[in-house]
Amino acid sequence: MTEENVPQGPEGLPPYKIAFVVDGEVADILHTDERLFAIFMSNPVIVDVTQQITANPQSIPVGSLYDVSSNTFSILGENTNEEPNV
Repeated sequence: MTEENVPQGPEGLPPYKIAFVVDGEVADILHTDERLFAIFMSNPVIVDVTQQITANPQSIPVGSLYDVSSNTFSILGENTNEEPNV
């Protein structure tokens, strides 16, 4: 589904709403499409990869595997040697 084909809610915003709750308080509400909604609702691990992507935008492509124990990413079994900021 492309951006222009995403169903819109009554306010013209994407139909799914996610509240980000920090320390018991709603910090923000995200209006999103079904794909991103499903990702957030699956309790993902959130990793800061700003430095790696800034240095090399192709260093951690979508579909890469993340190893929590070693804090590294790999592509099809090859270690990228990319360690995120934690």
